[in-house]
Amino acid sequence: MSVRRLGLALMLGTLAVALFATQWRFHFDLTRFGIHARWRRIDWHWFPRTPMGHVRLDADFLLNLLMLIPLGIGFALWRRASGLRVAAEALILGVVTSGALELGQLANRYRYTTFADVWRNALGCMVGAIIIVALRRAAAQKGTEPAAGL
Repeated sequence: MSVRRLGLALMLGTLAVALFATQWRFHFDLTRFGIHARWRRIDWHWFPRTPMGHVRLDADFLLNLLMLIPLGIGFALWRRASGLRVAAEALILGVVTSGALELGQLANRYRYTTFADVWRNALGCMVGAIIIVALRRAAAQKGTEPAAGL
């Protein structure tokens, strides 16, 4: 299997797992009242807060950051471009993917939509791409891989 196909398979697998993990129970309420009621409960904060008003960094922060790292890795394996371009495109891919997942959660009765999840997931996707870019550069410096496509 080529590296590009491996990257594509990793991307598709990550999307399937993320879709299942974020939409589980798949009980969507697409009525106007249901969407409007959940829209008013969206947490628009960049950082979730405790009831005392302190910024909360918990397991949810780490899990959201880690969830789309494999998507970024797969994207960087699939996409052959310069390092900065791959990282920027991975960030955009992460925002679009996470935004779609959060919109899905908006229609799901058993899920809670937060703005913080979008940027955390997007950052994780970009981190995954940066990992591959760094590995490619290290391999090119050692002379095991041509420097083209970094």
